[in-house]
Amino acid sequence: MSDSMDRYLELQEQLRELEYAYYVLAEPMVADAEYDRLFQELVGLERNHPEWVSEESPSQRVGAPLPEGSKFKRVAHAVPMISIESLFGNAEVEDFDARLRKMLAVETEREVEYVCEPKWDGVSASLIYEHGVFVRGVSRGDGTEGEDLTRNLRAVRGVPLKLRGAGSSVAPDSPGTPVAPTGIPSLLEVRGEVMIRLDDFDATNERMLAAGEMPFANPRNATAGTLKRLDPAVVASRKLRLMCWEVVRCEFGHTADASRPDLAANSTGHAVPFETHTEAMQAAKAWGFATTPYRAMVADAAGMIVFHDDLEAKRDEVSFEMDGVVVKVDSLELRRLLGSRARTPRWACAHKFAPREETTQLEAIDIQVGRTGRLTPRARLEPVALGGVTVQYATLHNANYISSLDIRIGDRVVVRRAGDVIPQIVGPVVSARSGEEKEFVWPTECPSCGTSAVERGEYRYCVNIECPAQMQRRVMHLASREALKIEGLGEKAVVQFAEAGLLKKVEDLFDLDYEKVLELERWGEKSVDALKEQIDKAKSPELPRFLYGLGIPEVGLETSRAVSAQYRSLDGVFAVADLPEEEGIASLVEIDGVGEEVAKSLLSFFSASENRHAVERMVELGVQPQAMEEQVLHEREGVTGKTFVLTGSLSRPRPEYKSILESLGAKVVGSVSKKTDFLVAGEKAGSKLAKAEKLSVKVLDETALRALLGDA
Repeated sequence: MSDSMDRYLELQEQLRELEYAYYVLAEPMVADAEYDRLFQELVGLERNHPEWVSEESPSQRVGAPLPEGSKFKRVAHAVPMISIESLFGNAEVEDFDARLRKMLAVETEREVEYVCEPKWDGVSASLIYEHGVFVRGVSRGDGTEGEDLTRNLRAVRGVPLKLRGAGSSVAPDSPGTPVAPTGIPSLLEVRGEVMIRLDDFDATNERMLAAGEMPFANPRNATAGTLKRLDPAVVASRKLRLMCWEVVRCEFGHTADASRPDLAANSTGHAVPFETHTEAMQAAKAWGFATTPYRAMVADAAGMIVFHDDLEAKRDEVSFEMDGVVVKVDSLELRRLLGSRARTPRWACAHKFAPREETTQLEAIDIQVGRTGRLTPRARLEPVALGGVTVQYATLHNANYISSLDIRIGDRVVVRRAGDVIPQIVGPVVSARSGEEKEFVWPTECPSCGTSAVERGEYRYCVNIECPAQMQRRVMHLASREALKIEGLGEKAVVQFAEAGLLKKVEDLFDLDYEKVLELERWGEKSVDALKEQIDKAKSPELPRFLYGLGIPEVGLETSRAVSAQYRSLDGVFAVADLPEEEGIASLVEIDGVGEEVAKSLLSFFSASENRHAVERMVELGVQPQAMEEQVLHEREGVTGKTFVLTGSLSRPRPEYKSILESLGAKVVGSVSKKTDFLVAGEKAGSKLAKAEKLSVKVLDETALRALLGDA
């Protein structure tokens, strides 16, 4: 296609719509590769026509870094970013409700309705738009003024550089999106929380550890630290998100000027053309902002408490950190009547969750031996209740991490549980030190087998391949849900079998003396029979799961699937491992997603005689990984060739249904489109169900799906 301004503007609009679907609706419209293709086409046009480039172009999110030593400018808030009152316990929530009703009874006969939303644990920011274009972003600061973070906020996904519908050829009420009832304001100020998804937080810390850098203590620190970086490219790389939670200024028909005091709302921030907070959030979503999917209208304190308890129960299922529930009066008129105190509005409160930070005693630092031989320190703590869970251990990463925290054995330490299975130590309570605390000294030997530890970068390793602790970890990995799925074979059982001499090598798992297992504590005939049944069942694994279960460094489940698809059988994998190294690497790197380091790791694993012998011994003991050609695709009328989307709560795990459908030749995707044949809707199906109905996609409940699969 020849260069044209029309195509350039069309690409801008198309990319904005794709970003809206991905970051706001959480319903991707195209594959990542298609988005990348369109983005590169846009960049190519801008390279050929630099005079066309505007600040709101999707390519302009990341600008040049600020010079070293630069500081962020302080900016006054036109509407103060005041805090909200924190409440602890149901009695305080009931008092809040009663107090508001008493105040409103004097002013009006209207019934009060409350809106409940999560209290996100991130960094608050205020975003200002003039005629639909993002012009300024400011941190909360002290509430009256904050730092100008505009350059970095442009790099945050979920911050629209241009509001949807502003000079757009796409209607704001396009399918699957809410309607902005007010058009595009000349001046708009919204507030929201900048956050990082928990999986992105973990990935960021892993990259920092690999680079020898100090990881972040928690997601909030990661967000705050990232927003203060001078290079917006770093901000973009960490995949921060914005969740909008308030519209504080919204003006139409004025010459927009973000600094004009006469356009500022009053101290409660209600100079907006909406009657309720709910309407304002609907408009914000239509303009392109992500808003919370967890929202409920309630009539009284009882409703607030139910919402709080329900959300706290699913806290670990949510992708972002939150520390409570924000309760607000929904009516903006009633908010105006209630007004504000000096630092907090009367019409809102934060009902906090049980704390996830506590202080406790660091009793010891133990060394764990991983399946690759890596020695990892783990804090042993005096048990403490934290977020409804009793915590006794915390992760410590490596020696540098311990040194940077300056923690000592015997310290009182602050422990944080941030959705992780094993919590983190935030730091010591220095003021509580008695002088008897001891600094941690790395052992020079493996605590399991006594072999001298070897330093490799930031970590120390046990290089003894017969180390009992390594063997136990490898067995646990092989038996895990993602590998052979051996139910009933957890850490306690593996350690017990090893200590009894029943497990000396990984392959011994398939040659267990069940008569001797019967003699062990807590094992009876029923439990032994159940274990034997599980292990026998695990002898016919899918090839990808078997390869993954071997614990080959750098080879995860997706890589195992790709390798299995290429070489079809275990013999095929052996064959490539037996090639000269250069030929083997050349063959492996042809597989999508396999790089040279992964290829070398896989070849190195199978070249080691002890690993090859272990796998061959498993085969002798009856383990027969299914060759890919043996996993026959069965056709089924009404299923084969069809495209399915699964949504809502189902009685069986979605991955299980996905696997069944794909084995019958169906395609399972994550978002609804005109190409979707069936939407399977479980309980609490949300926006996908609405979109399917709008597009006339056939909707099945779970009973209908099972009938279609022949499993009614």
